[in-house]
Formats: sequence, C-alpha cells, structure tokens
Amino acid sequence: MVNKQLRKLVDHFLDLLNKERGLSSNTIEAYRGDLTQYTDYLISKKQCSVWQDVTEVIVLNYMYFLKDSGCAPSTIARKAAAIRGLHRYLLISKQTTADPAYSLELPKIQRNPLPPLLTTNQVKQLLDAPDLRTKIGKRDRALLEVLYATGMRVSECIRLDAAHVNLDLEFIRCLGKKGNERILPLDSLAISALRMYIESLIQDGEKIDLNQPLFMNRMNKRLTRQGIWKILKHYADQADISVSISPETLRKSLTAHLLQNGAPLEFIDELMGRQHTSATMQYPRPNRLPLKKVYAMYHPRVKLK
Repeated sequence: MVNKQLRKLVDHFLDLLNKERGLSSNTIEAYRGDLTQYTDYLISKKQCSVWQDVTEVIVLNYMYFLKDSGCAPSTIARKAAAIRGLHRYLLISKQTTADPAYSLELPKIQRNPLPPLLTTNQVKQLLDAPDLRTKIGKRDRALLEVLYATGMRVSECIRLDAAHVNLDLEFIRCLGKKGNERILPLDSLAISALRMYIESLIQDGEKIDLNQPLFMNRMNKRLTRQGIWKILKHYADQADISVSISPETLRKSLTAHLLQNGAPLEFIDELMGRQHTSATMQYPRPNRLPLKKVYAMYHPRVKLK
C-alpha cells in the first residue's frame, strides 16, 4: 500500500506537467518511463517505502547505477532532469521536508559543433561569382541559384531534367528520397538565371530535349556530386569566402536564414523535403498558407527584389 502511494505521487507530478506546462505526450511518456525506473530502484534496491526515505546519497547512488549500466550521458541527463523536477514538486507540495536532488549536477553532454554556414552577404558573393559572359558561367549561376532558391539536396539537383522546370509558372519539380515529389517555388533571380542558361544552349544550336539533364558537364553528361562540389569550391575561392564549403552548405545556410527571417518550421520542413515527426502534421490545416506565398514572405533572395 505504501509503495502504491509512492507511485501515486509520481502520477500526480506527471499530471501537473501535462496540465500546467503543456508538455507533449511523448515527453510525458519519456518522463514516466524514467521515473518508473527510478521508483523501482528505490523500492527494490534501497527499500524506500515513502519519499521521505530518499536521501542525497541514494540519489547519487542511482546516478552511478545508471552510469554503470551503460547509459549514455544524454540519457542520464534526461533522467536526472526528471528526478530533479519530481523532488522539487514533492518539496513544494509539502510531501517531503527536503530535496535530496537539490545538488544533483547534470552530466556534461558533448555537443556536435554547428555546421559551417554562409551569411546572406556571402551567399550573394558566391552566387554573383560566375562569369555570365560564358556558357559555363551561365550554367553555374543557374545551378547555384537553384540550390539556394529551393534548398534541395545535391542528389536531387543532379537528377533534374529540363522537363522539371516551368519558368512561366515559376516552379521546379524535385524528385526526393524514395521518389517523393515536391513542387518548389523559384524566386525571380533563379528564374532569370535559368532562362539565361537555357537560352545560351539554344543559341549554341543545341536542341533542348525535355528529357535531357538540366545541368550537364562539358561532355554533355549529367553533373555529379563531385562536379558540383568542385564548382562550389571554385566560386568560393573566387569570392574570397573562407568558410569551408560543401554541397550541403547552401542547404544548411538557407535553413538558418529562413529561421532568422521568422519562417515557420513547418514551411522549412516542407521546402526541404524533411519528414515532420509531429503527429499533428498528419491532419489538414484549413488556415495554412500556400507554399509559394510563405516562400515570398521569408526567402532572402525574394526580399532582394
């Protein structure tokens, strides 16, 4: 009976988190699992029958138990946060007279460094670097504009065919992972660069086959990932950009710039072709703005017009 009371206070704490802090159901369930494991340890290993039995030494012993069990630092940090919150609640609600987790320090977590990003000025310098007096320069300008306009992956970009572009309706059709298709808006600068590039092909007497690759190398073969990497590196050097650049740099930089402009995460995920994990994304949203309209509100290159 006493043990049931001990578990019951955990349920009260979780109900409080759900009602007053509005945490997601996934977070609540994660806390529930962490605190259930903690309570089981207190009952079976330390013979605690009420929360008053828990001491600072017992809490520390539990942390060592988690570490010896092979838990990752991030997992231990999450469990420690749940335990600290529980004991703070028990003290404030006068279920206990002391907080044994008060001095509990969260383990330090090794965080991955932020990826190298370009500023909007550096993006402009990079995109302005190709020499538009040459056919290759026109191709490269169109390529770079499309990458930054859409945020598409390089693997998606090299699969583009001429038929995927509709300059009159200002969109490009992108085939993503597992064959998923996205219709992506294009800003006026990307449209202008694409039109200039395509017209250069026609002027050279090359007949445009809608099934041909959109971006081709000097041998009229589809550009490769390595080829695009070399193009980026070449123009980064020309623009005197010191940031280490890769095919993913423009995509990640665009994400950062959209966030800085206040773009909703839902829009960014849709533009980039990322799968949203929230269950609420599965339901229709009647007030949702069209992608093209949101694009015009937040994309940095649109704001340059």
